[in-house]
Amino acid sequence: MYTTIRQIVDLFSGIYVNVSISKGGSVYYLQVGHWDKERNWARYIEPRLCEENRLYKNYLKIGDILLATKGTDHSAMLYDGRYTPAIASSVFTVLRIRDTNTVMPEYLQWYLNHPATTKKLAAVAIGTSIPLITRNVIEQLEVPIPSLDKQRMILKAKSLQQQAMHLRSRISRLDETIFHYNLLQTAH
Repeated sequence: MYTTIRQIVDLFSGIYVNVSISKGGSVYYLQVGHWDKERNWARYIEPRLCEENRLYKNYLKIGDILLATKGTDHSAMLYDGRYTPAIASSVFTVLRIRDTNTVMPEYLQWYLNHPATTKKLAAVAIGTSIPLITRNVIEQLEVPIPSLDKQRMILKAKSLQQQAMHLRSRISRLDETIFHYNLLQTAH
């Protein structure tokens, strides 16, 4: 069954806050650079903003998906609550799933990061210096929604594939180390 994003999530934009005005604080201001290429937290981050009444409505909830809609990297990151309270910068559109008994946040993140989806989003981005994916485009994006069991199966397969890639990379590095060690032994 296919459905549109508009039917399964509430969307809201991240906000721009001038962090140079805010002197320290207890609120995290999330940027694209806070995640690595595998969409894991890249490094420890410090809270940058002071609590203000105007920020409360923008606080992220666990399971929110932060879709980078400005720039050339249209990755979707899953907010896991590690840094809280947090708000998303204006680079993101936040997708909050209405019914997690129908769609798992991790599944929607996987679908949004699938190469076919990112290619589709990049093709409809507007602007030349800073490409932008509009809210309307996101809302109309169609998403296949299989059963929760199939969603879990897809996520497990993705996880196993990532583990296999890491193991192949590690084996390759070890092979290279052994090769260089053997050459050095030959030179002696």
